[in-house]
Amino acid sequence: MAVFRARQVARIREAIASGRQAVRRAGTADPRVFARAFVEAGGAQVPGDSSAEASAALGERLLASLAAGDTGSDTDPALNRELQRAHAEAHWALALDDDRIVGFLLDLPAEALETPTVEAMAHQSQGLGPGVFRKADILVLQPECDGARFIPVTDHDIEC
Repeated sequence: MAVFRARQVARIREAIASGRQAVRRAGTADPRVFARAFVEAGGAQVPGDSSAEASAALGERLLASLAAGDTGSDTDPALNRELQRAHAEAHWALALDDDRIVGFLLDLPAEALETPTVEAMAHQSQGLGPGVFRKADILVLQPECDGARFIPVTDHDIEC
């Protein structure tokens, strides 16, 4: 399975920040708002292929799919990954302004947990508990984590 290279991860991380900022300005968890800013910032990346052409093509597919209301593709895992990212990050962006939410629990599919590095990440603690990441963090997951979900964690969840 191809993975994101270091420069791709950096581009994705910067583009997520741009997308989150756009969503916060818009005040709505609209994945299209996130995706437009994300794609414009060069965030759509194909694992292992850092070419501008591959990035642009994936970005175009992402924007077209969101405009059409598509929820996924059986034949395009890169598109599915970016559709999922657009939806998750749009909600994450608005959580940044919600004082009740302190972080997000990384919920990984069982098959992803079979990989030692992924399993270690799922048990990593940032002081909020295993697998819980601070809400201001920007996580870029490798393709082996496809299907992961981020579950909001409140201060009440941490204290109990």
